[in-house]
Amino acid sequence: MEILELPVQKVFVVTRKNKNKRSYARVIFHRTARLILHDKVYEEKRIKNLSIVGLFLAGKFDASIGDPCTIELHETGHQASLILTFSAKVVRVEPDGLGLEFLEMKPDSYMFLQTMILYATKDPLGVAEEFLEDFPPGTMASY
Repeated sequence: MEILELPVQKVFVVTRKNKNKRSYARVIFHRTARLILHDKVYEEKRIKNLSIVGLFLAGKFDASIGDPCTIELHETGHQASLILTFSAKVVRVEPDGLGLEFLEMKPDSYMFLQTMILYATKDPLGVAEEFLEDFPPGTMASY
């Protein structure tokens, strides 16, 4: 996966270096999301699992592989609320839901994904190494 920060738009563009299915850590994620697909809004759909490159959203949808969509996660804390927005496309259609691949997201959304995956995984060190492998050479600070 290659992460590019676009300074004008302030979004990350997510591209997979390796096109193998399930090549990134996937965790169970007990939250709901709002899906906007073909100008239809699907509220409070359960996220079944999550990875740094996508998620599986449970439910019945009128969708085809390749359809563009928007996913919103609404996070509410003690002091503030946050809406994380992801541009995505449908990569899998199942009777019980959709596999969605992230295409673009803001940096705070990407950091949120990393944090949630690190907290939910049984192998946080392995997952952290996976995240570091995705940085282009020469972009990380050295100490």
